[in-house]
Amino acid sequence: MVTGHLSTAYLARAKFPRSEIVALLVASILPDLADFVLPQGDQCRMQCGLYTHAVPAIFVLAALASGLAWAIWHRRATALLVGALVLLHALFDLATGFKPFWIGGPSVGLGLYRFHRLDFVVESAMVFTGWLVLRRTKDPPRLAVSYPALLTLIALQAAFDVYNYLISVR
Repeated sequence: MVTGHLSTAYLARAKFPRSEIVALLVASILPDLADFVLPQGDQCRMQCGLYTHAVPAIFVLAALASGLAWAIWHRRATALLVGALVLLHALFDLATGFKPFWIGGPSVGLGLYRFHRLDFVVESAMVFTGWLVLRRTKDPPRLAVSYPALLTLIALQAAFDVYNYLISVR
């Protein structure tokens, strides 16, 4: 999931309007961002998920992110939501991916990424729903609910799915 993760941040902000949208957006994709910090290359791309998406790493990442959010914003809702969004990231990856979610465990997941068009439709619908729900709240973040933001997220999802398609046909 790419933009689908971001939609969870939009929905969390809609439900808890005092939370910080930037913290929620970063938290929703933090495990993927953490992958970029690890050494690159084909070997790591296949195995590094154990250090960012699997148990117990995902719990450590959630706790660290939650603590950092508390240290920066001093808002309980933001800190708790940050931790929850990091954990939800791994849960949503069960739908899109097919990988081990604990050390020594089997690969699990629905593998939605194999179906590029379906992935695009599902994630774009999630983005649109999150965007619309947040847009209808009282005093939403203007940049997050702008039409260019929505179009950018959908274009990002399209680019991701096209890239994955091109890799799969090699």
